Amino acid sequence: MIAMRHLSPEERGRIEAAVTAAEKRTSAEFAVIVARQSDEYAFFPLLWAALLALLTGGAVAILSPMMSVSLSFAVQAGVFLTVGLVLHFRQLRPYLAPPAVRREYASRMAKLQFAERVSEKTAKDEGVLLFVSLAEKHVEILADSGIAALIPPSAFQYVIDQFILRVRQGRLAEGVLAAIEGCVQELQPHFPARPDEPNEIANRVTEI
Repeated sequence: MIAMRHLSPEERGRIEAAVTAAEKRTSAEFAVIVARQSDEYAFFPLLWAALLALLTGGAVAILSPMMSVSLSFAVQAGVFLTVGLVLHFRQLRPYLAPPAVRREYASRMAKLQFAERVSEKTAKDEGVLLFVSLAEKHVEILADSGIAALIPPSAFQYVIDQFILRVRQGRLAEGVLAAIEGCVQELQPHFPARPDEPNEIANRVTEI
């Protein structure tokens, strides 16, 4: 499994420069958000600890049927506490959740960030969000209603596929840069740059 990391200052600078350059070629405004993870997954360490404790109790009952109830309970409690503490580390928690749950949480976070930072934040609803959640290796590109009215989401699918591929290979900065360029290629024919257009969404990379 490829370890993911946040962007370096040099990588953030390259991405922010790419956003600035992109917004000189199209009237669309870009937001880039990189999340460490999309949920705390606090429930899953307890779930796995409880499951392993129950399995331990079953194993004890089969292998040591003469063990006292109090000692068996103590063994189960020890397993529950030990496993729960080990799995409580924040970096481990996302991997305890099923893939479908991780995708759901990451997609929900993308939509929340889009609503907060992009949707209806420009005069003509021409915002685009590039979202990455590192723990889930999940990416989304979400476009505001002004763009969606002219360009269907399927038009960005190749860009998204390449974005996902690079992120899963651990090439986060390269993935974001390629996604920005791919989006510009799709947007420019429909949303050419307008002279003296204000910068309505900050060009900085937001890391959460």
